[in-house]
Amino acid sequence: MAQHTTTLPPVLAISGSDSSGGAGMQADLKTMLANGVFGMSAITALTAQNTTGVRSIQDTEPKILADQIDAVFEDIPPLAVKIGMVSATDIIDVIADRLTFHRARNVVLDPVMVATSGAKLISDDAIAALTSKLFPLATVITPNIPETQVLSDMEITDAVSMERAAKTLTERYGCAALVKGGHHTNDANDVLAESNGTITWFEGRRVDNPNTHGTGCTLSSAIAANLAKGETLPEAIRHAKEYLTGALNAMLDLGQGSGPMDHAWAWR
Repeated sequence: MAQHTTTLPPVLAISGSDSSGGAGMQADLKTMLANGVFGMSAITALTAQNTTGVRSIQDTEPKILADQIDAVFEDIPPLAVKIGMVSATDIIDVIADRLTFHRARNVVLDPVMVATSGAKLISDDAIAALTSKLFPLATVITPNIPETQVLSDMEITDAVSMERAAKTLTERYGCAALVKGGHHTNDANDVLAESNGTITWFEGRRVDNPNTHGTGCTLSSAIAANLAKGETLPEAIRHAKEYLTGALNAMLDLGQGSGPMDHAWAWR
């Protein structure tokens, strides 16, 4: 008698490795598992870091990154792709080239460019490559307030300016834009602008938890997972925010700095 087999929606994460396990590829794969999809990886960089900071970074050789992406698409074509922090133009070029070649769909791009302090994390050349080569391939980008201000050339102080900036990003880059609240602006409410002109607000409740390492990685990976399961973009975002809130509410406390969240909170 033939054995019963199962399948899961496959999703590819393209991001860096976080040795402390709270952000980057480790957060991506944990999030995907918790959200009911099969996570796969193309690692863009190795980092030596913990909850107190990053000690060193080694970018992946472009040829090896290309081979990782090709190997995944040729055997288990992903139904969605999440892109995390990419800091080098040659890495960006490779990702854009291979995703275009493989006609990737449901691409969720978390443009990690600006620290909470407002300091740029990647060079102007890398930002230019990111916006010109990867943004056009994205279904949605998920910038925070500082990143949105850089990308839109606008100051954001309230809900009205958040919505205006989201519209500007969509018009400028040709993809949907989810502008994330926080950073002391509009609590934890996010706004989505889509290319068809639709604006959707997502209300959120700020969780009083100092351990927020990997929140951006987690949200974008959950969105990609939900898109792979066939949800609409607004549905995918709403459910991703609910998952992230649960991970924060679990109040995991590890490390001496801003620690990780409990990605498996629903199973406790």
